[in-house]
Amino acid sequence: MVLLCGCDHGRRRAEPQPPGPTVSFVALDRQHQRLVRDYEPVSAAMTAYELAFRDWRLGRLSQTDLLTRATAYRGVVRRARTRVSDDRATGETRRAKHLLVEALGTRAGALAALPDVKAYRLLWDHSESSARAALTVLQDIRDRARLIPLPEDSVS
Repeated sequence: MVLLCGCDHGRRRAEPQPPGPTVSFVALDRQHQRLVRDYEPVSAAMTAYELAFRDWRLGRLSQTDLLTRATAYRGVVRRARTRVSDDRATGETRRAKHLLVEALGTRAGALAALPDVKAYRLLWDHSESSARAALTVLQDIRDRARLIPLPEDSVS
């Protein structure tokens, strides 16, 4: 009688993986602050753009003027998207970064969709939702790490 046994040479062996490197509180805070800082020009320029959009909807601003302002704001959004995309993010912060990049890309798309208000509104609402989700992820991470919360208006 012959008994055969197979051998996988250790390839299937399930051994516990060592935990990944943890980021210090200072490094985590720096990552978050950098993401927020690189997003901030979008939030800062948004009020002026939204006032122009409102004035256009009320007939106080020409479509040409709105499109000029939307193009300028879109440039701010696209530059911020490039900066946020280039930011280093580790762990759960990567998820927040991904949401911010998505929000900025969708917002640029919304601005490019003007004067088609229906397409604009759909994209704009999605961009706001993604930006809020990113801020929520960052705040949750900061809460667990017991870091000072980010200002609520830092991402809009």
